[in-house]
Amino acid sequence: MKKSILFLAGLALIMLSACNGANNISVDKNSISFPIGGGEENVSVTADGSWNVKECPDWVTAEIHDSLMVIKVQNNETGTPREGDIVLAGKDDVTVTIHVKQATKCTHITPASDKVEFEKEGGTQTIAIDTDGSPQIEAPEGFTATYDNGTLSVTAPANEAGSKRGEIKLTCEDQSATIYATQKGNVCQRCGGTGKITCPKCNGKGLVHVYVAPDLRDMVSGLDYCSKCGGHWIGPNDGDIVKGSGRIKCPDCGGTGQ
Repeated sequence: MKKSILFLAGLALIMLSACNGANNISVDKNSISFPIGGGEENVSVTADGSWNVKECPDWVTAEIHDSLMVIKVQNNETGTPREGDIVLAGKDDVTVTIHVKQATKCTHITPASDKVEFEKEGGTQTIAIDTDGSPQIEAPEGFTATYDNGTLSVTAPANEAGSKRGEIKLTCEDQSATIYATQKGNVCQRCGGTGKITCPKCNGKGLVHVYVAPDLRDMVSGLDYCSKCGGHWIGPNDGDIVKGSGRIKCPDCGGTGQ
């Protein structure tokens, strides 16, 4: 009699579970790509009843935490890309599929921005990185940078000295990307606080060499004003020019000197 009661109780639980199975299941991600080094992704599951993981590739781990599913993948040492499907099931034939794939070689590193700029007070900024690899990060002095799951975090401490600038390098196998980091300071490092730098076109001379061919047979060398640093022609003769100052506004500080 006791065994019959236990059997009936178990059968009732099974029937109740079937009755409570979800008629609708949706996820916020239907496709996930992992780099060769693996990682984890959170998937939010919305359902009107109970659900479970019906299918899952053997190289993928799916952990259920209420309405959140954590998908984990280890380093791909197979030498070939791999992919498969995680299938969530509810009532009867109600299912939803999440496609999972993992690379075996880094093919691209694409930052959402190629620069990051800080005020002298410092702080932390993030840049989204589109890549199928696990890039190594090299940050210049005065900045720190870390990469985690598609996000590059760059931090600069408060700066009471001169302005800073440098290049953050992201590398993975034969792929690379550069992000230019700058931070304001009390004095601009590039121009020394003057707000101006030597004109790169005329090397500070205010004049540039030009070559003309009066009769299309002989090239004649001469000097002309440098337009980049303010030189100009006042006419009407060829020699009626005003040479440039040899200095231009500092591109790092915008001419402020800070």
